[in-house]
Amino acid sequence: MSARRKICFVLPSLNGGGAERAAVHILNSLDAGAWDRSMYLFRREGPYLDQVDCRIALSAGQSGSRIGRWRELRRFLRASRPDMVVSFLSYFSVLAASRAARIGARVVFNLQTPMTAFLDDADYHWRRPWHRRLFSAVTRVGYGLADRIVATSKGVADDLISQFGVAPARIVVIHNPVDLAQIARAVAEPIDPVFERNWTPPVVVAAGRLADAKNYPLLIDAMAVLRQRVPARLFILGAGELEGMLRRRIEELKLEDDVVLCGFQDNPWKYVARADAFALTSRYEGFGNVLIEAMACGVPVVATSSPGTREIVGDGIDGLLVDRHEPADVAAALERLLTDETFHRRLSAAARASAERFALPVIAAAYDRALGAALA
Repeated sequence: MSARRKICFVLPSLNGGGAERAAVHILNSLDAGAWDRSMYLFRREGPYLDQVDCRIALSAGQSGSRIGRWRELRRFLRASRPDMVVSFLSYFSVLAASRAARIGARVVFNLQTPMTAFLDDADYHWRRPWHRRLFSAVTRVGYGLADRIVATSKGVADDLISQFGVAPARIVVIHNPVDLAQIARAVAEPIDPVFERNWTPPVVVAAGRLADAKNYPLLIDAMAVLRQRVPARLFILGAGELEGMLRRRIEELKLEDDVVLCGFQDNPWKYVARADAFALTSRYEGFGNVLIEAMACGVPVVATSSPGTREIVGDGIDGLLVDRHEPADVAAALERLLTDETFHRRLSAAARASAERFALPVIAAAYDRALGAALA
């Protein structure tokens, strides 16, 4: 029997994002008989810490500085000597530390977002022209030095090829997984009584970090339009730096009784499963895990069109895509779902079936093949 190959997933932390959740699911599901699994975090924090399989060696740094974190990772890699290092975020720090450790490890980047959209994101300081140019140049070099890149969608891969000159042969597209069994268990839990009192159908739910890329102002403005025709309520699950701005917008539109900010929820699925529609109005999505999770709950989705959402949602088949990112268009799509019962039932059934494509065992097997090939 051949020796297990040593693999280490590296992340900044396990704070609540799609990349972090995907990393935990994937590493947990890799065949423990074939892989000696470990995870390294720059900071030991985040709501997904307790979801890491107890058989996985979990280590973390302590430094608060960028150079300190880099040195700690380099020391860890020299001591643990993995055959493969898979970076979810902080790609270039991980690449540099791996090369500096001189252990011959293959380095794989997991890319969740189109890099051109990331460089334009208002949440990041390199939107300033010279920062953007510098990071763009580093991206070209760094992605060229990685042994393999796993892109979560074809749109993410195409962006790397066309905008940053990455060779197609270096990229493999593997979607993020969804733990359907975990969702099936989670939806049975009751929702918080504080929110249940206002839970009067029709209900729209949205979920995700309160950040610029998620474009919640568009969804809130769409609700103002929708409320003129349909007495719907919106519950937003998530926390973030834009909460104050969003609350002010809700007050300006006099939607205080109709739009509820619920904060971060450990179990968002119990809310999603009870909704009549799920909405995602992001400026861009590299994939959109939360769409699949909503579909797995049998809830029809409305999503603004972007590379990731187009790869998940079949417009008019298992959900609705909105090409024009405008309040009236989002409101019209939601109105159709909430008022056409036959259409709603058809999309609900199709959504459940579509979610099976992204089931955890299917995606874990694809990762096993791709990572094994990168080592071969």
